[in-house]
Amino acid sequence: MRFKRGSVISISLIIVLSLMLGACSKGTNESASTGGDADKKIKIVFWNSGYATIDENNKSKKKEDFYISQAVARYEAAHPNIKIDVQDVPSGDELFAKFQTASIAKNGPDMTVLWSGSYMLRFKQFLEPMDPYFTSEERSRIVGWSATTEDFTVDGKAYGVPFGTDGTFLLAYNKKIFADAGVDPIAQRPKNFQEFVAMLEKIKSKNVTPLGLFKDSFLHVPDYWIAQTVDTPGLDSLVKGTSNFSDPKLVNIMKGWHELFAKDLVIADDSVRQLFIQGQLGMTVGANSDITNFSEAMGDNMGFMKIPDFSEDVKVHDGGPGGVGAAFVVTNYSEHAKETADFIKFLMSKEEQINKIKSGEARITVVNDVDVNEYVSDPLVKTMQDLANEPSTIFWPDNVYPAELTSEMMSLQSLVSRGKMTAEEFMKKIDQKRDELLKSKSK
Repeated sequence: MRFKRGSVISISLIIVLSLMLGACSKGTNESASTGGDADKKIKIVFWNSGYATIDENNKSKKKEDFYISQAVARYEAAHPNIKIDVQDVPSGDELFAKFQTASIAKNGPDMTVLWSGSYMLRFKQFLEPMDPYFTSEERSRIVGWSATTEDFTVDGKAYGVPFGTDGTFLLAYNKKIFADAGVDPIAQRPKNFQEFVAMLEKIKSKNVTPLGLFKDSFLHVPDYWIAQTVDTPGLDSLVKGTSNFSDPKLVNIMKGWHELFAKDLVIADDSVRQLFIQGQLGMTVGANSDITNFSEAMGDNMGFMKIPDFSEDVKVHDGGPGGVGAAFVVTNYSEHAKETADFIKFLMSKEEQINKIKSGEARITVVNDVDVNEYVSDPLVKTMQDLANEPSTIFWPDNVYPAELTSEMMSLQSLVSRGKMTAEEFMKKIDQKRDELLKSKSK
């Protein structure tokens, strides 16, 4: 590189100013006084997208009344040399864009909460591996590490720490409607897709719509059937192109998805929660919060079951999609990675997980040494906790796929359900999109 004469001094000044501005923008070291290093206070910037700080039903509730504010106060009292700067940020795409821009410039936060799986791993170049900071004992008490590892295995290299669980996606059913149709979905649990269809047809014979799904329930039902057929490592194999979505076993799942609609056994509308509560549906889907809300509205008339296995030779039986949907991450440009990891450990400690449940801001937890039944009166919550921690709960398949692949699936799946595209054509297009993504990544 060439410089104009007389520019050396200017360049030196620029370097000095850049270093000064970098320190100011990062804000991780701020002096508590004009003293030496002993007087310096470590500042950890936390972009908070996971904890509530606003109550839409109680606008008078102050920020200090929320769990995270109280937890930070407890931590700072025990660590007077550390200041946790909690900055509320939106979740999802807006956070992803903000985090990437800041991380490229290396002036982002010390920590934040990102959606787990592929959403988190696409920022791997900016993330500090968590393995050096957690012992095997510390990892063993937290459920869901596979949602944070690069190979989606429990013992893999972790780029995040499980933040919380979405529970297990289930099917809720109206007990009276099922009894009137002579169906007991628990005692006569369908063993495969054909028996599931037969059960729904009995409900339809009573002039009731058997099943209500959300508009995005492709991710909750057929995508789960794909996942249970190949298991989570198999999903990773599909993403990497070492196996194909157009495998005949997986094509049959999409044929089943079409059959549900062709036989008029299902409606897909985001109003299904209300329709189900009103008794206009035999069955609907829901996560743990939906199940508890249905129970509050319907009482003993609400029952629930796991999504039936698609076939009797799937690799994972009697499960459901769900698990850890978000994770703490620490940036690899943080000047205080160890202190930040220690703060995350504090939030994940048994005591703080209990405090979080007691606050009412969480019903279930990702740690296995807290019995939520001791702190929550609703026995259904305990059941939801047990289901969430079962090994058969498969990590959200769409969190394993690249976001672009999930978008392709969601944009085309309705063509299959409406008979505008065959199952084979759909799966071949998904393979094609996957191959395009792999090709562009290799460039």
